[in-house]
Amino acid sequence: MRWVSIMALTLNIPEEKAEKVIRLLDMLADNSDAIESLLRTLSRLKESGMLAALEGLAEGFDEGFNYMARAEMMAAIGNLMMLLYMLSRIDQPMLFEIAEKLPKGLNLMYEEIKAPKKKASIMELLALMRSPEIFALMSAMRSMLKSISSKG
Repeated sequence: MRWVSIMALTLNIPEEKAEKVIRLLDMLADNSDAIESLLRTLSRLKESGMLAALEGLAEGFDEGFNYMARAEMMAAIGNLMMLLYMLSRIDQPMLFEIAEKLPKGLNLMYEEIKAPKKKASIMELLALMRSPEIFALMSAMRSMLKSISSKG
């Protein structure tokens, strides 16, 4: 009588299942060192509490994935990717210089906005328009608009 038949009779299972059990036992025997190492690692994870944390993370994964798969979130991720692409195309030294100066500029702008308002005269407006900063702003906006509206 073959081993498979003996096992099938002993366990009261069909011979096909007995063959699968024997194959599984062979695999366990062949990989016993790795299995022991895995069990030691699992034991350490359990003792440290990391196993419970991983189980909690796995339980919450479906909810998190469902949230991430919502159309609004996917659109936001797409927009973020476009923004990152755009930033990667800007000259790095120039971007660094702008990043350094931006906080000071925002503070000055905020102070201008919060300052008491007075009505400007036509002469004050003309003087403001003739300033190099306003000329640079208008030129930069014109260049940007030309670039955006060009077909190439």
